[in-house]
Amino acid sequence: MAKRLPYIFEDIRQKLIGGGSTKTWSENASSAYSATVEGLKEFSGDTLGKTAARFNEALPYIERAGYDVTEIEVGLGLSPKVVPHLRLRDLIDEAEQLALLEETKDKKLVNTILSSLFRASAARSKLKFKKFHFSNIELELSILPTVVLKFRPNEQELASIDDTAEIAAPDSEAAPK
Repeated sequence: MAKRLPYIFEDIRQKLIGGGSTKTWSENASSAYSATVEGLKEFSGDTLGKTAARFNEALPYIERAGYDVTEIEVGLGLSPKVVPHLRLRDLIDEAEQLALLEETKDKKLVNTILSSLFRASAARSKLKFKKFHFSNIELELSILPTVVLKFRPNEQELASIDDTAEIAAPDSEAAPK
């Protein structure tokens, strides 16, 4: 069974202070580093698996909220994360939003995801960028969850960007020989 985070920190602390050993400070530091890496590997793997399971539990509610999942990224590291990419399919009304939040009030992560999506949808309608339009949302599920709103260039802007790219890199046939 994986260790809980407080126990990992206690192991690290014991390694740092030496825990009554006769090792040198350098040996204790090296031992503490190893304990940190191993403890966090155990913790992050366990956390990542739980986060994926909780996201799977949230998926039907996300779809009922009017979103489609287009892609899922998994970030591995000291702070692992699951990053589903979502596209807004249907904008549900406020009564439906409140009903979903009420239904999921005992499912903390699901409820947090839904309320974040609803706040992001409200914010999205207020954000107006010249030459860009809202395209999708990324949910970063990690120790500090984050919602990222993505905006893409409008079609005419994409055309002008493509034209600029063609001017900057002419075809090999057009280049003098």
